[in-house]
Amino acid sequence: MMRAWKEPQLDDLLSDPILDILLAHDRVSRDDLARVLEGARQALARVPRQWQRLDQAPAAPLFAVAKADPRDFAACPG
Repeated sequence: MMRAWKEPQLDDLLSDPILDILLAHDRVSRDDLARVLEGARQALARVPRQWQRLDQAPAAPLFAVAKADPRDFAACPG
């Protein structure tokens, strides 16, 4: 039986005191981390978001072959 895993929120991770220990070990300041996060947010804001309904999503080629009728391949040599 599989369990669903809920990822922690970024604010929860940033407020965890263990983060300070990890940052100190890697010689990274909270300001460095804030700059990286802000850069990531800006980069993600530039990515166009395109949502498709599942019933309109293109089918994977493997599924298209699996659903093909054998008569579709009757004219194929080999």
